[in-house]
Amino acid sequence: MATAAEVLAAERLHQAAQARLAAAAAYIALAEWQSVSPLNPQDTAESWLRNSILVIVAIRKLSRKLAVSHYQLIRALETGRTLGVPEGSPDEDVTLGELRKNFRDNALDVAALPSPRTRSDDPDIRWFEEQLASVNPDTVPGTVRLEDAEVDPLIQDLLDVEGRDSDTEVTVDDFEWPEDLTAEEVNDVYYDQLRKRIVTPLADKGKALRSSPELTPDQVITQIEDSHSKSGSTGSGTVESAGLDAGRAAVTTAIRNDRLVLAVARGTSSDPCAFCAMLASRGFVYKNNQTAGVDEDDVVKKYHVHCRCFPIYRWVKESTLPPLNAYFKKQWPIVTAGYSGVDALNAWRRWIYAKRKNNPGAPHGSLNNKPPQ
Repeated sequence: MATAAEVLAAERLHQAAQARLAAAAAYIALAEWQSVSPLNPQDTAESWLRNSILVIVAIRKLSRKLAVSHYQLIRALETGRTLGVPEGSPDEDVTLGELRKNFRDNALDVAALPSPRTRSDDPDIRWFEEQLASVNPDTVPGTVRLEDAEVDPLIQDLLDVEGRDSDTEVTVDDFEWPEDLTAEEVNDVYYDQLRKRIVTPLADKGKALRSSPELTPDQVITQIEDSHSKSGSTGSGTVESAGLDAGRAAVTTAIRNDRLVLAVARGTSSDPCAFCAMLASRGFVYKNNQTAGVDEDDVVKKYHVHCRCFPIYRWVKESTLPPLNAYFKKQWPIVTAGYSGVDALNAWRRWIYAKRKNNPGAPHGSLNNKPPQ
């Protein structure tokens, strides 16, 4: 039923759309962070904390819808069976065309961000759309640019390779997709976490700097501003990761309960850290293995700040490895030749860093939405 080209195109679109959601979350978080005083973060961070919670709530809803619709489509393409009744479907009579449209529509919603007008009926997502559209780009540090996370070209790529079997009926296997955290639960989990991990350390660092007898006033101000910038980056990364965790948690649960899944790999963004790229280089070697990101017991700790990885899953024995994974798999033995253990990972880190340094004009270092050949 499926072609490798369609599966891989859908995979790339899913990853790119999730990355755009992460970028949008970071965009708002960084813009709002500018209202937090470097000299008095404890008393000026309330707006940032509250808005960050609202961003997390909205991103979790969008990420989960996107991830579930992608899983349901890819499973149907490879097996002729999907998992659970698709959202919005009136009954269990589902066609491949409906699954394709469901996934594309969710990807299109992400591609349209920020929309010039509100589109969603969900008040949390509507607030997020309005907030994103109202951000002044001049208030956002250049490290986050929404234009670097394009989705539209990948939607067209998928349309170009879709099969002509949209009327094919798909069997629906019983499955209750897990409910995500409520808005109240998100607040309970992340509000204190953001204050304790981002705001309080910044305040403590500022206090220590101001009391240092070894620093001049100008040095104190410079270092406080530097700490403020670094805290904003960490905070925005925490917000985006917390949002994507809903999509990751949903597919993690599905993988653990889906007896038809045969292979799982680490799927990364176009610009992963060295450790995630190393995991991706191993290919389809994971099944219910924590290092691939498919252990549902501790999803938050599994993905680091700014991490945009998602599990890649397959239901056939002979599956084509995504181009980025294949690239890393090819490079690993070359880069780490003569090394082992920690030394091998350090050599890999140096290689990743050098690739980015040698390609300063690329928005994501050496890698972008077009995987390397």
